[in-house]
Amino acid sequence: MIRASLLQILAVVFFLFPSPPAEAKVALPSIFGDHMVLQQGIEIPIWGTGEPGEKITVSTGAASAEAVANERGKWRAQLGPLEKTSKPITLTIKGENEIVIQDVLVGEVWVCSGQSNMAFGLKNAHNASVAIPKADHPEIRFFKVASKIALSPEEDCRGSWIVCTPESAADFSAVGYFFGEQIQKEQNAPVGLIGTYVGGTPAQAWTSLQALEAVPNLAHYAKRFQETQANLPKLKEIYAKELLPKWTAEMEAWKAGPGAKATGKAVRGPKKPVAPDNDRKFPTVLFNGMVSPIIPYAIKGVIWYQGEANVKAAAEYATLFPTMIKDWRPRWGEGDFPFLFVQIASYGKSTALPILRDSQRKTLALPKTGMAMAIDTIDIGEQNDVHPKNKLDIGRRLALAARAIAYGEDIVYSGPTFKSRSIADGKVRVAFDHVGGGLVIGSAPPIRLEETPAPPLDHLVGFEIAGKDGKFVPAKAEIDGNSVVVWNESVPEPNSARYGWAPVPEVNLYNKEGLPAAPFTSASESKD
Repeated sequence: MIRASLLQILAVVFFLFPSPPAEAKVALPSIFGDHMVLQQGIEIPIWGTGEPGEKITVSTGAASAEAVANERGKWRAQLGPLEKTSKPITLTIKGENEIVIQDVLVGEVWVCSGQSNMAFGLKNAHNASVAIPKADHPEIRFFKVASKIALSPEEDCRGSWIVCTPESAADFSAVGYFFGEQIQKEQNAPVGLIGTYVGGTPAQAWTSLQALEAVPNLAHYAKRFQETQANLPKLKEIYAKELLPKWTAEMEAWKAGPGAKATGKAVRGPKKPVAPDNDRKFPTVLFNGMVSPIIPYAIKGVIWYQGEANVKAAAEYATLFPTMIKDWRPRWGEGDFPFLFVQIASYGKSTALPILRDSQRKTLALPKTGMAMAIDTIDIGEQNDVHPKNKLDIGRRLALAARAIAYGEDIVYSGPTFKSRSIADGKVRVAFDHVGGGLVIGSAPPIRLEETPAPPLDHLVGFEIAGKDGKFVPAKAEIDGNSVVVWNESVPEPNSARYGWAPVPEVNLYNKEGLPAAPFTSASESKD
């Protein structure tokens, strides 16, 4: 009784004399922290939270900026522009409290995004045993956004900046690392790489709800998202009480049956259903959880490796992918920043693969876009592996595109791409852009260490021709200046030509700079 009375008295005391509310302190999202890299040459947004009305000062050296927290406690300051640094600097954010960020560099910041081929770690690359011991680059920094599925845009993410060492590089994106290594070398500047990638994910998961709603051909994704969000409590109940128990029972039965004994791996049993609020393939959820939190961190551009998860809707990708790019760019507020991507490699048997690659090629119509090819079995693709291990040449090809598109160098940065076609004397003449020093029959860099590159064939392969009936047949092809002449005696009145139009094509057209031509079909071009 005495103890109960004492508790009652204490409760009254706390009610009459409550403890003072905790003071709101200036705070920053995780994208700002020790070892980070800031983008040189442009204004740098610095943002966070504080007490409403609180005055915040952001400073580094002689540069400073001020902001006032709004009624929701949010603030944003614009710092700079800053020049690149050769030595680390300190960034100070001061309000009622003070945050000091150490070991900050100013240089080039790139976002590395996409699905599993971007997530593919350096430790798995074909030359990992050589590359990893050399990955001691204190001027290169990584920030890896933790995987997060979100039904509404997040304001922060989990992650921290780390210095590039053999240990940290091993688990970072191989394509991102090789790209960043080249940029650091060529630009002689610090490089920050922000990795935001998740395997097996489609482009609609990386696109905002507003962007999907605004395009009629993509509105079905927005509708699906909205219907799920509206019915989420019921869907979660069905998942917990029906779908998950059913799967559990099926899994237990499978474990006890001959299937599990044959494989020895229960994970190969019935596929587990995905919770309605935990589906990485769902429209907009990765934009919300893994892109929104890093906007508007100042960047130079984006490298992107994705597309395999959209093969089933390959033609739609010609609308979806440009929509995603046009969605990201204004949100960053930097105009048309460079957006460089990889044309997906050969794998499997899906006849939609060439259509997806062509959709990627058509995206080059957007300003400041570039495409690195990783296509065929003669080049650096691997027929039986969706994850080609030669990420070194993919990273270098992306870096070539960056040098031209982002940094204005007058270099050959792309393999030949379709320009136009004309018809005369029963033959189709295909003209190309990006011919560089000239068109050649080429061969690929080796995909294994200590391999000698295969010698080139003595003739072009991979071309086909069709008449007005649209039925393509294999064709002979010869290089003639900046064009390729294509023909087949069985098609006396040709109408179209195409190249590399197969899931795993055998192709060998390059320019003299060693960059492979992009697959195409002239039948899909308005120029026909």
